Amino acid sequence: MKIALLQCNTVAGDVKGNAGRIVAAVRQAADMGVSLCVTSELALSGVAPQALLMAGGFMEGCRHALHQMAEELADGPAALVGAPVANPARTGKCASNAAVLLQKGVCGVVSRKVFCALGDDARYFERGVSCGLMTLEGWRLGVVICEDAWGSNSFWKIQHANAHNPLMELVTRGVDAIVHLAASPYVLEGQGTREHMLSHVAARHHVHLFSANLVGGNDDVVYHGQSLAFGPTGSLLARGTPFEEDVVVLDTGGSPGSSGTIAPACGCVEEECWRALVLGTRDYVRKCGVSRVALGLSGGMDSALVAAVAAEALGAENVRGVLLPSPYTSRESLEYAAQLAANLHIETVTVPIAPIMGAFEAALDPVLAPSDESDVTFENIQARIRGALLMAIANRERRMVLNTANKSESAMGYCTLYGDAVGALGVIGDVPKTMVYRLARWYNDLRGSDVIPESILQRPPTAELRPGQLDSDSMPPYDILDPIVERLMDPIVEEEMQVEGREKAVLPGDAERRPDMESEVYARLCRAEFKRRQAPMALRVSRRAFGAGWRVPVVTHYSLPE
Repeated sequence: MKIALLQCNTVAGDVKGNAGRIVAAVRQAADMGVSLCVTSELALSGVAPQALLMAGGFMEGCRHALHQMAEELADGPAALVGAPVANPARTGKCASNAAVLLQKGVCGVVSRKVFCALGDDARYFERGVSCGLMTLEGWRLGVVICEDAWGSNSFWKIQHANAHNPLMELVTRGVDAIVHLAASPYVLEGQGTREHMLSHVAARHHVHLFSANLVGGNDDVVYHGQSLAFGPTGSLLARGTPFEEDVVVLDTGGSPGSSGTIAPACGCVEEECWRALVLGTRDYVRKCGVSRVALGLSGGMDSALVAAVAAEALGAENVRGVLLPSPYTSRESLEYAAQLAANLHIETVTVPIAPIMGAFEAALDPVLAPSDESDVTFENIQARIRGALLMAIANRERRMVLNTANKSESAMGYCTLYGDAVGALGVIGDVPKTMVYRLARWYNDLRGSDVIPESILQRPPTAELRPGQLDSDSMPPYDILDPIVERLMDPIVEEEMQVEGREKAVLPGDAERRPDMESEVYARLCRAEFKRRQAPMALRVSRRAFGAGWRVPVVTHYSLPE
């Protein structure tokens, strides 16, 4: 049997457009003589349709699109399409997350997702009773959707020991292959774990496994593609292109020598993170119907990296850097920012803010009491002036503002609401500062020159809101802070590494674990939650990002007994 895994970049809610993308991919695969095409999870509606499922006519629109597609592809190969379908029961939620078979002009539900216990699945979808089976060209195929495939994985068992195990039930019914409709998001260094788990499933049950994964940015989540196929021994037979649309075809006719294309994986963690940020930025901006962006260029590391990502994602001609110098801005900052812009070929505009700062001080002088040295009122005003000017430029020129804050700053609340926290998207909001430097050096190596000037890389991090200010005045050095934040946000990492038989890499700062510092960092993590709730959504690349992956009460006083 020849099977095609359709790695399509879909848009949430765009049922008509998504149907067209799927039909085009099926026709491309048909030209290669395939018998079955498989899309990713919820390919028709777009992943995470959320409350769109309850919008008037949406579910009916999905049903109508499935019938139209079945008619259009009546003479082509069979196709398994991920789509929301109506829940036939009178009780429960209105929709099921399903795999629908289009074959010979007819469509029918083959499988409904069983493991609907997390996030949007739990909120909007009614769980299925069991995974489905279908027969094609003498093959007995078990059809599973995303998390339903993890049932025989050891870590899954630890986390869900008492949960219903849909995969094991399916295998006991007898299958030759497992067809997996997936929407697995990108996380740093996550592809190896994903391949290991799916290979384990194929080898343990001695079946072929075909996994079609989504690609593209959807809100703050980036899907990396890399659809996979494994043989009955767990050997890798095919891999889709990372971070790009693809039609992955493999032929099982010569088993065990099944043939398929194994696209190369990314060469290093910096490359995969870079490609995720570029894809996520491109899709967020363009899927929102915008073509141009603006960002503040400070002459520092964070804005330099965001500018480089934006230029790669959208084209240098669509990126404007805005220099907003204050009386505390050094000459070097302006020179570094100008050099970066020239290297990236992006245009810039300079708007000095000293006159506006003076106007604020004059207006507030009669109403503000005398301050002490710890007062940051006018430091925050500087940031808010910059935020207002950035938004004004974006409004007039119909651009989107990209936020340039990193994860380390967000963790410590080292930002000003309505100031440097403005923007529609936090490009590096889930990237720790130490990784920001790694990405910049990798990018320069890729380009073969210091596109991001070495002077920026060597410069001590500073917000330049007062004379001589450094980031290290307000928080621990980043090489110590970042590992602490990772441990505090994702303490399960070490347990999972043990389950998978892998050693956790030693990160900077691990050799000197200081409970007193960790306690203070955690307290600041909690205190800064109110800022993060009002910040732009950030592209998620880590195992646990702020937002959906991290919630603490906004009103809290974190303390522990002695």
